[in-house]
Amino acid sequence: MFANKSVIGSAMMKSILKICLVGLIASTANSAFASKYGVIDMQAVILNVEEGKAARSELEKKIKAKEADFNKRRDELDKMNKDWQSQSALMSEEARINKQKEFQEKFLAMRNDEMAFREAVKSDEQKATQGIAAKVEGIVQKMAKEKSLEVVFEVNNAGLLYLSQPVDLTKDVIQAYGKKK
Repeated sequence: MFANKSVIGSAMMKSILKICLVGLIASTANSAFASKYGVIDMQAVILNVEEGKAARSELEKKIKAKEADFNKRRDELDKMNKDWQSQSALMSEEARINKQKEFQEKFLAMRNDEMAFREAVKSDEQKATQGIAAKVEGIVQKMAKEKSLEVVFEVNNAGLLYLSQPVDLTKDVIQAYGKKK
């Protein structure tokens, strides 16, 4: 959970990245040698702030409960299939077809329920992540101004491979996020 970087790479984060890149280009033109750049690991922030931990814990509870239900349904399908295989030679053609149809319907229903549940979990995860990211944006803007940073990059989404002496705001943001409540 929360390890899916595509969730963090939402439209909001892409917009932040674009703003940061525009700032980088503008600041490079004005003062190429006097610039200070910051970085933040948004994934680490989300995983370490209390709101992120609570959301992850809540989702894990939901997943465990639902997995138990799906396992029970799988066991029922396995038993149904074994019964059908052992009794099919004794059944009429119509009874065999009806049992097979019943099995297929239950199997497809379970598969559809599993896919719907995965989508719901993904949606819940995305909502939690976006809420945290929105709050972090304000904290980062304030810190960047206080530290006179020209640009702050999100290290996981910026395609950033090297930056000489960046100011890492990750730990400071995590601490400030906790105080913001």
